[in-house]
Amino acid sequence: MDGLRGSGTFIACIIPACCLAVVLSVAVVGGSETTHATQTDQANPRELQNVIHNLKQEPGTGTSDGSANENNDEREREGPSFLEPPTRHVTVRAGQTAALTCIVKHLANRQVSWIRGRDLHVLSSGQVTFSSDSRVSVTHLKDSWTLTIRYSQPRDAGSYSCQVNTQPPLASWYNLTVVEARANILGKETMYVQMGSTVSLECVIKEELVIPGLVLWYQGDRLVDRDSGRVKVVTIVGNVTTSTLTVAGATRHDSGNYSCWPSAGRPDNVIVHVIQGDPPAAMQHGNSATWVSTVLLVPVASLLTLLLLLLT
Repeated sequence: MDGLRGSGTFIACIIPACCLAVVLSVAVVGGSETTHATQTDQANPRELQNVIHNLKQEPGTGTSDGSANENNDEREREGPSFLEPPTRHVTVRAGQTAALTCIVKHLANRQVSWIRGRDLHVLSSGQVTFSSDSRVSVTHLKDSWTLTIRYSQPRDAGSYSCQVNTQPPLASWYNLTVVEARANILGKETMYVQMGSTVSLECVIKEELVIPGLVLWYQGDRLVDRDSGRVKVVTIVGNVTTSTLTVAGATRHDSGNYSCWPSAGRPDNVIVHVIQGDPPAAMQHGNSATWVSTVLLVPVASLLTLLLLLLT
């Protein structure tokens, strides 16, 4: 029993010692942490404020992301829709750039295509074009999809469709008008001029030109030399553009096919014959040619008077 008592006393002493060690250990650790935290707060209070601020912001951030996801889901449920473009009817002059703009909201993962109406040819899908014509391109900016046709020509005129590949497809139609300037040389298609007289050709263009006032005259495939002292070109720009070509002292070298070319427009032409002497026999039967001469008017009038006298 004395041994047990001694053991009990030893055990009793050991347990309190262990407990005390644990308490002291906790106290030391806690104290060191408290001391460390206190030193940290005292050393850098801004850092602690930033941490607290970030902790306060985290719940709000989560809520914001949730709202954004809900909005995205709602947009996807709504599906794509067209916004009214600036215009559905585009008019350009031949040679200018034509641009058709299609605005699509909530497109998500769908594609926008441009289709030509006259033959239902798919010109593009997304920003990829399926046309061998290098003048055709598509640009994408935010919700806008723009079909561009550079150096437009009359054959480009017609209807175009902007489509979204939904089921059924969504389509928005546009119309392109290309105005071409057309030259018209006044008078007949063939003109006869006496050698030494003045050739005068007048060209009228009613449509507006891409480059106002730019009208070129050609003799055959050669540009008329305006620097020549005998040649003069006068072009007047107004509601109607008028260009007049005059060639003084006509020679046989001035004969040929003369054409009037408006800028980026359709030309007109006339054939000029510079002759010496009487006009061709065909002219005496009133064909589509014009005879330029004042010398022969008197003999013709005298002949008509003589015939009238003989008949009476």
